[in-house]
Amino acid sequence: MPSLWSERLGVGPANDLWRRYGRSVWWQGWSQDGDPYLILSASTLPAEVQGLQRERVGSMDVLASDALHRQQLQQRLKTNQVSSSSIQPQSIFGSCLQAMAEGPGVLWGADALATLSGTLAPLLQQGREGCVQLQLQSNQLVWEGVIGRRPLSSLSQRISLGAPAFVPGQRGRISNQKSSRPAPSKTRTLLQVDGQRIDLILGTLLSRQIIQAPLEEHYGIDGAMRSKIADLPFSIRLQSRSSRAYKAGLQVQLPLTGSRQQWPSILEAVSDRLRSRGFQTLQNTQKPGKPPSLTLWHRRDDSDQTTLGGWDIIEAKKGSVLSIGLGIAPATQVFLAPRLPQTSSLRLQADPQRLVQLGLLGGLWPQPVQKASSLTMLIQPLNPQTSSNSARQSWWRVQGSLVLRAAP
Repeated sequence: MPSLWSERLGVGPANDLWRRYGRSVWWQGWSQDGDPYLILSASTLPAEVQGLQRERVGSMDVLASDALHRQQLQQRLKTNQVSSSSIQPQSIFGSCLQAMAEGPGVLWGADALATLSGTLAPLLQQGREGCVQLQLQSNQLVWEGVIGRRPLSSLSQRISLGAPAFVPGQRGRISNQKSSRPAPSKTRTLLQVDGQRIDLILGTLLSRQIIQAPLEEHYGIDGAMRSKIADLPFSIRLQSRSSRAYKAGLQVQLPLTGSRQQWPSILEAVSDRLRSRGFQTLQNTQKPGKPPSLTLWHRRDDSDQTTLGGWDIIEAKKGSVLSIGLGIAPATQVFLAPRLPQTSSLRLQADPQRLVQLGLLGGLWPQPVQKASSLTMLIQPLNPQTSSNSARQSWWRVQGSLVLRAAP
């Protein structure tokens, strides 16, 4: 029996109700501060159970932890009422509600995402609203659904959400992803994201005046250059570090096709800023027989000359690649993924359990996420044929999986 049941109902009534109705569909909701509600069918909950912070909502009883959270729920319901008659059964919102009445699933809004993700929220705005269906197979939790930047109720498209596809022994539909088992070396990839366009994750930040002003003033990155950067495909990976400087370092790679002539002045401006802040370059970092391109930085007062970041320009068969390191030296080999097909816009692989152990995954993520040894996810345009500029679409299909460890 979930602890939420005994917390909201009391141990005795909860045990009795769980024995009789535990396999029926029930729901858990969250307040804006993360406090959970237990939601049961009103016909399930005996009327004689007393002392509950119970709120009747349609055919459901919502149980709050205290009077304050019950009052918050009442206020929220007054300002966020959706008429059931206005919901199209075959719309995405209608499909989400129907699927959640029949099996495991999650429906969330922007406030919930901000609460769960904490400081990561600005990077996740493409999925600030969403709905996914869940399926547990052995030690894998797989999901599939729709995410977007606007409430799902505003999407009129008719679509049916089925149960997530699952192939035994594989990771759903993204089984071609590499395993995230720990590498034997001291450096280990904790997270990798490959994307068709940078603005899929940085679009919200790049649109803010507080970010745009210093980019233009100090580094010469004007609106035209920001647009070019936003259109670039990218690969990002977070690598663990064995040194004491940082727990991990971020490595980024971008193609320089069509914009190489503009990067030298940008990198020189970055160099000037770093020198004025007490940093200096490490000596002999250029490649033998090649023009200087590898630049590594350390603090001027650091006798150990610990590398704190830098950049390199790698000449590859398919063009030049800018390789950047933050908190770590830049990668000297290309890991930039080949350009993703139009139907696959963002791909993610992570080791959440290790990220939590290092204190690098903030927010209030659910326990299955925090304890997973592997997370993979693929985001695709909901309607890839309707727009060539897929990064600015409003709606996306999302599918993914978590690999969980069996309970002891």
